[in-house]
Amino acid sequence: MTIGIFELFELELTTLLTCVLIAFLGGVVRGFTGFAGSLFMLPCYTLLLGPIPGMNIIILSGLVGVTFTIRRAVKYSQKRITLFYSLGLCIGAFIGLNFLFQNEISEITFYMGIFILVGTLILFSGWRYNGPQTRFISLGFGWITGLFSGFFGVPTGPFTGIYFLSSPVEKNVIQSNIQLVIIFTILSFFAYFIFVEGFDSRFLTLGLLLSVPLSIGLRTGIFLFDIVSEIYFRYITYAVLFCLGIALILSS
Repeated sequence: MTIGIFELFELELTTLLTCVLIAFLGGVVRGFTGFAGSLFMLPCYTLLLGPIPGMNIIILSGLVGVTFTIRRAVKYSQKRITLFYSLGLCIGAFIGLNFLFQNEISEITFYMGIFILVGTLILFSGWRYNGPQTRFISLGFGWITGLFSGFFGVPTGPFTGIYFLSSPVEKNVIQSNIQLVIIFTILSFFAYFIFVEGFDSRFLTLGLLLSVPLSIGLRTGIFLFDIVSEIYFRYITYAVLFCLGIALILSS
């Protein structure tokens, strides 16, 4: 039964509170790992509300939620590599999203599930890209990442982690590289929805509201990054992502 302000979103109180919890936990995951937050949040929102509402919420809450990470990301990131990577990613994302929205809702949900599973298995394997990170390679790798992210409707991706985690630099620089790319990824998805697909007004408001618990979760994740063993956190996250990927495929 909807009450008061909850009627604005046409959601049950328990559903709205679940969305808040998902946003917070997704923020913790993204703040700690730098890139896996959407891999966690999108399947949760998709199972709860559907794939298109889920994407609306992820993009809008993420756009506001990452604003406080911009200064840190710009300060410590490797500008040349991340900007060329992000340029390729934005182009690929537009192409991928265009293909995605030619499919039925059930197919979109299925593709999301496949992407979550494959991405989780890649992350779990521990494989890293160990080749050179030139401007051309960064541009090409970014384009591939954007293409897959757009086609599967997930504004993040394990490919970003694979590319940057092997860099011979300090972990703060690696995390900032990934955070800056995530910011550009969300901006590219936002631009596509603004100029091509359009936002649902209900989830526009909800997405902005959920940016608050997402921001709190991001700060919590960044704090935990310095004090918690990465190994335990990483494998718990992988197990959750794998289960969510299976759930999406079965629900499609």
